[in-house]
Amino acid sequence: MPAKSKEGKSMFLWDILKMNRLIIFLLLLSPLLVSGQDNLEQHTLFVLESSLPSDLLNLYTLEKIKGNYALRTDINPFYLRGDFDGDKVLDYALGIVDRATGKKGILIYHFGAKSYYVVGAGKLISNSRNMDDLSLMDAWTIHTVEEVEKGVGETSTIKLKGEAILGIKTESSSWLIYWTGKEYSLYWQGD
Repeated sequence: MPAKSKEGKSMFLWDILKMNRLIIFLLLLSPLLVSGQDNLEQHTLFVLESSLPSDLLNLYTLEKIKGNYALRTDINPFYLRGDFDGDKVLDYALGIVDRATGKKGILIYHFGAKSYYVVGAGKLISNSRNMDDLSLMDAWTIHTVEEVEKGVGETSTIKLKGEAILGIKTESSSWLIYWTGKEYSLYWQGD
């Protein structure tokens, strides 16, 4: 049997140390692996809820809202701020998913008026060609220009009362969700 050198012995000990670290890592990770997706989703929702401004969190945690709608986790940012109703007070828009149908939409909170509206998420959107699901929206931002140019397939232009939400299906189409004074409506921009 050949004699082992000090260098070979230290390499062997180093391999054992690396293996022990891997085992410890896997043991620490195993609860997440065992409980799987549920734990990950709960953690994600906790992080998202913890990131909401307190006024929006207070609205979202009302049983009639949180009981019917989950937070939308596949869009970033998951909420927007803008003056959607034109009252010079910042409002909130929150990406949501209807728990019963899985249809996606937006919860819009008029902060000054203390009222909220659900756009999509199983509810028909005015002027949307029978659209009740915003699943195709994979990006969104605030649109601040008051005068809106004539959109694709639209017969007239619109003048915004406040800021609008620009919904986007990247590399495909876009639309505005805007306040008419009575409800939220959709105006196609491009296709």
